[in-house]
Amino acid sequence: MKTKIILQSFILSLILLGSGCTTGFDALNENPNDRTDEQYDFSRALVGSQIRKGATYEGADAHQRVKALGIDVFVQYVGGNSTARVWTPNDDWQSLYWKNHFNNQLAVLNTVIRDADLYEGRENTKAIARIWRVYIQTMFTDYFGPAPFSLDPDDPNPDYMKLDELYPVLFTELDDAVKGFDDSKPTLVREDPVYKGDILKWKRFANTLRLRMAIKLSEIAPDLCKTQALAAINADGGIMQQGDDAKIGSSAGWGNQYPYYMYQVGWSDRQVMMVSMEKTLTNIGGMDYSGTATTAPAKVDPRGSRYFDPSPTDNLWKGLKAGIRVEVGDMRSKVSAMSVTYVIPNDTKKTDIMLYVEACFLAAEATERFSVNTGKTALEWYEAGVRESFKTWGLSDDNATTYLTSESRNSWGTSAKYNKSQGAGDTNLEKIITQKYIAFYPDLSLQIWNDKRRLNLPALEIPEFRDSGAGTYPADDDIHNAKNYIQRTVYPQSEKLINEKKYNAGVAQLRDGDKTSSPLWWASKQANYCTSAN
Repeated sequence: MKTKIILQSFILSLILLGSGCTTGFDALNENPNDRTDEQYDFSRALVGSQIRKGATYEGADAHQRVKALGIDVFVQYVGGNSTARVWTPNDDWQSLYWKNHFNNQLAVLNTVIRDADLYEGRENTKAIARIWRVYIQTMFTDYFGPAPFSLDPDDPNPDYMKLDELYPVLFTELDDAVKGFDDSKPTLVREDPVYKGDILKWKRFANTLRLRMAIKLSEIAPDLCKTQALAAINADGGIMQQGDDAKIGSSAGWGNQYPYYMYQVGWSDRQVMMVSMEKTLTNIGGMDYSGTATTAPAKVDPRGSRYFDPSPTDNLWKGLKAGIRVEVGDMRSKVSAMSVTYVIPNDTKKTDIMLYVEACFLAAEATERFSVNTGKTALEWYEAGVRESFKTWGLSDDNATTYLTSESRNSWGTSAKYNKSQGAGDTNLEKIITQKYIAFYPDLSLQIWNDKRRLNLPALEIPEFRDSGAGTYPADDDIHNAKNYIQRTVYPQSEKLINEKKYNAGVAQLRDGDKTSSPLWWASKQANYCTSAN
């Protein structure tokens, strides 16, 4: 669709009205004690609201359709919904995300960025808005692929920017934003739902986002990956440290609570564990299963019993096959589902946006594969990430030590002990990505999908069903063939109808056209680092 920045125009009209003549009769309608735009940065509240919206796809409704019934399913974190609802693209769902992104989030941020230059003292508001704009645009293009974008906030209908052109632009934007902070100027405090105005933490967030983006280019542009990873490490403030986690808490009103809590009320609504997750968690770390299931593997990663409740039928700790071609019906009651104690306990749980544990695993990969000087060894970063994940889920550091020294291998052949390869499935890179897969559950599944597309890691089963009308997939059922996994989702149909010329130019950037099997630029090498024999 033509990206009509409706909200931006509305806000602009308010600014223009407010800047007109205030003498004579007009002045009678103004309170002389009210603060004006010159005295207070009213855009702070706008930025704060867009941070909240961008963190959850604008609430439970869009979150469920884009993430829980899309991204979470693609990485086999959860599943159990009918084939038609999940593995076939749903235009209503795609359109909802598209509309929210352009008409709401991007429009408001563009207005804030543009208007910051009209008033004194808005440097910090502008810097945060620029960082968040990069964040939401990378999330959006990770989902759809090439999309309309321009740094010019007044461009009403930008072209679909090529991803190989977008990333250098966004790296520069993050660098400039971090340098644009000014500790002597006002900033968001109560309006900031993440860091409450802590500029140093926002710098570290931006630098870690830069590192995330750099590692995403590991296969298609390794030199740029290494250069930008090093730049992120050395940027002002550095990357996230322990305690810098970016999370967003619930707010009052329907739809503003923790998204999974909002739409997973009863057992029939809860997302169920998949076989791929079961195989990942089984036996790794060599620790006894600590949950309440009467039938479960003897050894299970201790986070597994916190992530998933036993099945109501027969009390099993068991996963479901991905992409099953039937309505699951009673099958849902025979497999494990999201824990109501740890994962979806109440409406006060915070949503993870970016975590210190991610910084650890990103730095571990940068050090392991590209010899980037991150200040620690790959082993130290890896173990720090695992320990942080254990802490998050209420597990002791002693538990983590036991786990990290274990050579017990999961069903894919991966163990937790670093620098100790025991053959198929047990390389250091497979250990790093396996631990990301476990630690990022459930909020950061998009980053796992990114890893799967660029590396073919973590190891996952081939879904039983993939819509042949939406994408072209092999029939070999080979987990080492990266083409067997969904690469993106399709554009909304409205784009083809009302923005056809630019839509066609965007589709032309995709190898297989507007299909779910078309790899994105940074995943176009279709690399395979999976050595598991399973």
